[in-house]
Amino acid sequence: MELIQKELADAIGISARQVRNLTNQGVFEFVSGKKKYNLAAAVQEYIAFKINAETKRGTSVNKEQEQAEHERVKKEISKIKLRKLRREVHEAEDVETFLMAMLLNFRSRILMIPTKIAPEMLGENDINVIINKLNEELLDVLDELSEYDPEKISGEDLDDEEEDEEDDNDEAEKF
Repeated sequence: MELIQKELADAIGISARQVRNLTNQGVFEFVSGKKKYNLAAAVQEYIAFKINAETKRGTSVNKEQEQAEHERVKKEISKIKLRKLRREVHEAEDVETFLMAMLLNFRSRILMIPTKIAPEMLGENDINVIINKLNEELLDVLDELSEYDPEKISGEDLDDEEEDEEDDNDEAEKF
């Protein structure tokens, strides 16, 4: 079945101008020697055109989504690095090492209290003096637990962090 431009537009559901534009783009072909279109061929050509357009657009959307996700991840990494430089966050391994050392030291100091206090309290009959001396020693040991120094946790100096950051930037500039 052969159709003119307007009839093909009505059959496919697009405008006559769109049919003309698609013909100029090489999507539709005229029946040889006539200014008419073969309906069956034109429908197939239009379907192929739409599938191709959707496939390309779908690919670009996926690429755009991937790029957006990549940028979001880079932004998160930058935020974490900044917080690390400000000593607001620490590596889990560093915190674990710091806490383990601190708790082992605390345990040792607590266990040493009786050995340290016993000779001083030998012969002391006043219970208040004994209690005050024990409290003094316990508070001294407990004060150690309240000490927080971000420098001790990370085990790195700020200068080392800045050099690492500069190295990262140099590497990024190479690409």
